[in-house]
Amino acid sequence: MTILFNITDAVGTAPNHGVTRTERRLAVNMLGQSDVRFVVVRDGRLMEADSAAVTPFLELAGDSAEPYVERFGVDPPPTTGSGSFASRARRRLGRRDRSRALPLRPVHACAEDTLVSVGLDWVHGTLDVAERHVFGTGGRFVGMCYDLIPIDHPEWLFPPDPLGFRRYIERMERVAQSIMCISEHTRRDLLRHLPSLGTERAPVVRLGADAAVSLTPAHDAFARTLFSGEPYAIYCATVDRRKNHHVLYRAMREMTNSGIRGNMVFVGRLGSGVSDLVDCLRHDRSIAGRIAHITNCDDAHLAALYRHAACAVYPSLYEGWGLGVTEALAHGTPCLVASGSSLGEAGLGVCQELPPLRTQPWVEAIAECFAQTPSLPALALPTWEAAASEILGVVAR
Repeated sequence: MTILFNITDAVGTAPNHGVTRTERRLAVNMLGQSDVRFVVVRDGRLMEADSAAVTPFLELAGDSAEPYVERFGVDPPPTTGSGSFASRARRRLGRRDRSRALPLRPVHACAEDTLVSVGLDWVHGTLDVAERHVFGTGGRFVGMCYDLIPIDHPEWLFPPDPLGFRRYIERMERVAQSIMCISEHTRRDLLRHLPSLGTERAPVVRLGADAAVSLTPAHDAFARTLFSGEPYAIYCATVDRRKNHHVLYRAMREMTNSGIRGNMVFVGRLGSGVSDLVDCLRHDRSIAGRIAHITNCDDAHLAALYRHAACAVYPSLYEGWGLGVTEALAHGTPCLVASGSSLGEAGLGVCQELPPLRTQPWVEAIAECFAQTPSLPALALPTWEAAASEILGVVAR
């Protein structure tokens, strides 16, 4: 049996968000497996690439960059880079497809082959290819479900398409041997919409955590001097309406009014539905200089920020897993998370859970971390190697 592992997002036009990073990390940990071949969906067809040619494309996520820091109310807004509104417009107009530089050849799949895809399959037409493979060739298909947000919470997406996403998951149920879920919470949501799928066809695969990053003195100094040595909390997530940065803005206002010293750093690009929030952050003099937004942040700078933070925070209204939580723990940084979705799972049972819409619990918990950073117990952190092995186990059933 051969596994055809889809890397369309990992080598293509998608930004380095959670789904793409997941695909990259899993692909890296499948390199060298004799029964794994790497494929790309190109113009409605499956195309294959040699592992040696794929490797440099998968390693691009670790490229170094020069972060841009905007301390709201103090520094000028960026005019270029991932934090500017102009760059958001460029992203909507499309990105250069790096896979066009990857040598590809047509795939001649057979009934013994299993197509595995963990990317943005509702974007690429992957199910068209999967249907031909399953019903035409007699092969198998294994897909992935990250969350059901497009159906359950279309108000958080732009543009929303709940009916289109529902058709996608119903079609995937017909085609897939298994639909892997990234958390127990996601599996419960999926089975609520597709009860006939059953738990056996919806296995949970726990994602890994990234922490093994070498730092230079420059990276260390960048994080250590960000707020002139004062404590800070870090939230690594796209600044988006679902991510609930609003509660942290309100918390910082309350802390300022109460004379509690400490700061907040947001790491991530600007998303949708936050223009009013960003305007408030840039013009509210009461928190000027206390909240920083960092864009164009590479893995090494991010690792330094985690390691110098008093705590990480993740108040998102909903997550299918929560990579940022597990990665904070992997860097030894305690994390405060929102209740109500899968973040408790991503926190491995050691993160304090707080109501996402109530400000005062966040004020109190963050202030406690600023006063004394809590220690973490010994943790058995999930790894990407283990996640890749779990997927191989699902395929072998």
